[in-house]
Amino acid sequence: MRDQNDGFVSNMDLDDEGRLRNVFWADARSRAAYEYFGDVVTFDTTYLTNRYGIPFAPFIGVNHHGQSILLGAGLLSNEDTETFVWLFRMWLDCMNGRAPKAMITDQDRAMKSAIAIVFPETRYRYCFWHIMRKLPEKLGSHAQFNAGLKTDLQTALYDSHTSGEFEESWGQVIAKYDLHDNKWLQSLYEERSFWVPAYLKSVLWAGMSTTQRSESMNAFFDGYVHSSTTLKEFVDQFDNALRKKVELETMADFNSNNQTIPCVSHFNIEKQFQRLYTNAKFKETSRKILVDETQLGETPGSEQHQFDDGVDVGTQNSILTQSTPE
Repeated sequence: MRDQNDGFVSNMDLDDEGRLRNVFWADARSRAAYEYFGDVVTFDTTYLTNRYGIPFAPFIGVNHHGQSILLGAGLLSNEDTETFVWLFRMWLDCMNGRAPKAMITDQDRAMKSAIAIVFPETRYRYCFWHIMRKLPEKLGSHAQFNAGLKTDLQTALYDSHTSGEFEESWGQVIAKYDLHDNKWLQSLYEERSFWVPAYLKSVLWAGMSTTQRSESMNAFFDGYVHSSTTLKEFVDQFDNALRKKVELETMADFNSNNQTIPCVSHFNIEKQFQRLYTNAKFKETSRKILVDETQLGETPGSEQHQFDDGVDVGTQNSILTQSTPE
């Protein structure tokens, strides 16, 4: 890959006997993309472990079309703190020492420790989707899982707007379904500030911890690499996957430059979004705009600030609905 890619960076970690342990690499496009889209990064080793038992560890961002983009990757011999520290340091050095503002990973203590060492100023959270998809495994045997427990637990998570509301709702669920002795729920509650949406609203996460983001991460390499892929095949297929992503981004750029998506309201702020956003992001914004003057209750001359993902998007006589909790 280096011969075909100016700006390609790679590092190898060898053991005391000179045997290869870990590899990191990032091509020029990934490094350039990080300059624009490196504020929020997700790091996931759960997607693929190859036939040799070597976890694939990609750094993923999201671009101006909401598409997943690769910001570097590694193949690891181990998933302990020491290995993650090595990988994170190689990646940070490759990106000229600029750490991400926010980072999302699976619920892994070794990763958590490594992030604290290498990225001490980075806001860190667990992937909400990874935790939620464990509900059937961890609680499915409960007699009332599908008769109220699952719904009540989701309500506590999705509908709590403050930490106080969440703690009250969580406590009610625990008491109602007699879950005081559930070790998994106990551990989640102890680390609630790392994954519960009510504790994380002050940080922009760029939609990257939702189900859609995690699923698109899987789609990034699906059809190209899988658990039986050899290392030689991996290199070729990895390159093919990246080329396909470049084609999709180029097509999205062309469509945004040559097509105009109509507004769904008469509000000036939506027209501003139409002019400034790519088509994909404008469609997302339009879906969130609800015209419901009966709920505003505004007095003449008053201003109502609306927020989406923690960002003030201006004053307007409309309601921007909350995004799916991240």
